[in-house]
Amino acid sequence: VVEMGFDPKTSRFVEALKVLYQLSDKTIEEKLNILDKRLGFAVEDVWETFKKYPIFLALSEQKIANSIETYLGLGFSEDELAIMVKRSASCLNYTEETVKKKNEFLVKEMNWPLKA
Repeated sequence: VVEMGFDPKTSRFVEALKVLYQLSDKTIEEKLNILDKRLGFAVEDVWETFKKYPIFLALSEQKIANSIETYLGLGFSEDELAIMVKRSASCLNYTEETVKKKNEFLVKEMNWPLKA
């Protein structure tokens, strides 16, 4: 984890260490495949995102897939969602209800051009 650029004095280092110890290589590979197939993430993109929000790799494959489907169903393109995840991977951890409420607010109150 230190080789990836994490500072051992930070809580993010501890989060990253915990996540990597909990996951097998096979599980990490499955998550890489989902992110590659659905959002076009390269391996480098996944690790850059992991550095910002280590817990995102601890999300189940099903949770990641469901989150992707929720955003796409609300009118986000795969490219838009990829940008969102790269900037703030915590968006994959929101419940479907939370995402829909936030989307509804953006569409109705802020006049965003997405379907609510």
